[in-house]
Amino acid sequence: ILDFASMRRLREIEQHTRGKFRSQVIDITYPVQWGKEGVEARLSTLCVEAMDAIAAGANILIISDRDISADRVAIPALLALSAIHQHLVREGRRTSAGLVVETGSAREVHHFAVLAGYGAEAVHPYLAMETIVDIHAGLSGDLSAEKAISNFIKAIGKGLSKVMSKMGISTYMSYCGAQIFEAIG
Repeated sequence: ILDFASMRRLREIEQHTRGKFRSQVIDITYPVQWGKEGVEARLSTLCVEAMDAIAAGANILIISDRDISADRVAIPALLALSAIHQHLVREGRRTSAGLVVETGSAREVHHFAVLAGYGAEAVHPYLAMETIVDIHAGLSGDLSAEKAISNFIKAIGKGLSKVMSKMGISTYMSYCGAQIFEAIG
């Protein structure tokens, strides 16, 4: 789980690693005028953008819905991640790049677990963290906003450990992209 500072460093990783690592943002939003047909069209272009980014030397793909606005609607982060992950696997390029999801839709342990199960090596839940900062501003006490975010990240991490242990998996990388899910009910 990436906080604001970690996400900023990841976006600038090329400067910190002398070009050995390079990140590229893949925007998963599309114009609202495209309507419901826009989802399929955008999913196709996302896969092409991911392949082009890897061919251009990017080895960290940041799948982001941060550009959402009144004029742009986002494809659900899980759907976009899954499409890109599966396309890269089919093309034999999945090991060429790490997938990081920057989304406002991840809030609960289940959301993070499913994103991990579909290939997200890291998740930046910017909306959840911005909400924590906003709520913190109205509270009294000595808990800092940074500590509140740290507590959130720790809680999600413990929740993910519990989910993975119930599946018999001991490491995040073993869970990442495994698509091991149980349907109950």
